[in-house]
Amino acid sequence: MPAPTRATSSRWEAPPRQESLSWAIVRQIRDALFSGRLTPGEFLGSEITLAQGFGVSRVAAREALRSLIALGIVEVRMGSRGGAWVATGNSERLVDALSVQLQLIGLTPGELLEAQSTTIVVSAELAARRATPDDVARLQAAAAAAEEASDAPASFIAASLRFRECIVETTGNRALVAQYRAFETVLGPLLEATTTAATIRRVVRSNRALVAAISRHDALAAGALMREREARIRTRVLRRVAPPGVPG
Repeated sequence: MPAPTRATSSRWEAPPRQESLSWAIVRQIRDALFSGRLTPGEFLGSEITLAQGFGVSRVAAREALRSLIALGIVEVRMGSRGGAWVATGNSERLVDALSVQLQLIGLTPGELLEAQSTTIVVSAELAARRATPDDVARLQAAAAAAEEASDAPASFIAASLRFRECIVETTGNRALVAQYRAFETVLGPLLEATTTAATIRRVVRSNRALVAAISRHDALAAGALMREREARIRTRVLRRVAPPGVPG
C-alpha cells in the first residue's frame, strides 16, 4: 500500500513529524472550535475525506475520530447525512464531565466548599439584581416545597438543593448553573451526612429571608445571607470530615 500523501486541504495542516498523527488531528480540530473556525453542528467530513484533508492514513483519522467522540467534540451520524459532525452543546454532559473531574483530581472538601461558596454567593447577588416576577414566584414555590418536606430529612435535602439551584438559574448564566450543579453532585453526600433537625429549621428561615431579599432586588442582603449560610455549612462539614485532633 502506498504511503499516505502529505498534501492537505487549505483548511488543515499536515501533522508535524514529531507529533502523533491522530493527536495532531484532535489538536487542530479542537483549536479550530475554540477559535470559532468550527461551529457546533458543522459537517467535518467522512473518515476518508478527513484522512485526505490531513494527509494521513484512514487508521490515523479513525483514531482521531474516536478521541474526538470521547471528548464530546464530534458526533458520528449514519445514513444519508452520515459522517463526522461537530457536536452540539449538551449541558448534562458538561455537568457530568466536570463533576467526574472534580472527584478524580482529588480536591479536598475544603477546596470544594470554598469554590461552591463563591459560586452560590455570587449567584445570590446576581439573582437579586436580575430576578423577574416569574423568577421570584419560582423561588417562592421552591422554598415552600422545602419547608413542606422539613419533617423528612432526605426529601428536605433534595428540595433545599433544588431551591439553591433555582437561585443560580435566576442569574441566567449557564456557566454558573453547570458549575454549581457539578459541585452539588460531588458535595451532596457530605451535606446529607451533616443535616440535623436544627439545621433544617435554620435553612427554612434562611430560604425565606433569601426570597425576600431577592424579591426586593437587594443584592447586598442576598449576598450576606448566603455568605453566612455557606460559612455555617463549611464549618459543619469540615468539623465532621477533619481527622481526629485536626481543627475543622
